[in-house]
Amino acid sequence: MGLALILGSVPPPAHSATPTCSKGDPRNPSYQLRTEMDRCEGTSRPKQIAASGLHLISFTIGQPSPQKSARGGESFSFQIPPVPAGLPEPDVSVHAWKGNYVMEPLRLTATERGWRGFSWGAGVIRRQDIPSQELRATAKIRPPGEAIQWVPVRFSPSPSYRLVISSNASLEVASLRIVDESNQIVAQCSGPTRINQDLPCTWKAANLPAGTYRLIARSTDPNAPLLLNATLRHDPRWLSR
Repeated sequence: MGLALILGSVPPPAHSATPTCSKGDPRNPSYQLRTEMDRCEGTSRPKQIAASGLHLISFTIGQPSPQKSARGGESFSFQIPPVPAGLPEPDVSVHAWKGNYVMEPLRLTATERGWRGFSWGAGVIRRQDIPSQELRATAKIRPPGEAIQWVPVRFSPSPSYRLVISSNASLEVASLRIVDESNQIVAQCSGPTRINQDLPCTWKAANLPAGTYRLIARSTDPNAPLLLNATLRHDPRWLSR
């Protein structure tokens, strides 16, 4: 990233891939270490060049909404469901297209029933005029030697998940579906369509058994490889009824 490694005085990271950011002027919106709330946050973070194709950029429960904080300002918060024993902590990120905004927590706090949470001030988001409905969030588990697994980021109770699929090039898609471990279709996000940037998908999964599911996008070319194949972790107890 070309950014300084976080100094040893910073608390242990919330996930396996430690964010790298250096401390700066907290009034500056640029991506930096914000020690008062244990996070790396800001705009204009250097982007990694992603290969052309489809990407899952958000897997959430409920919508982010600022709440009044104890200090009189506003803050956002989220929770992550329990991670199965033996799996690493998830890499958590909240981000938005506008200003290339990113917030990465350095430490999560234990909450009820094994969930872990994080809260942070809304100052940077407000000063940069980023609408809360444009915030995206991901929590990725990276088992050694296995494909990435996604767990939802819960902003508020909801009976369904919200996924956002993004493309950095205009792509024609034949279908975008969620399938179970037997490859049976449990949700249809889209039929034939062209994705130019973001495509939202609501997954009503409260009546589905716990386990891993896959988000699959197929090309209009039947001989082409899958455009997207993402593993999603689900438990109906995570959703409200």
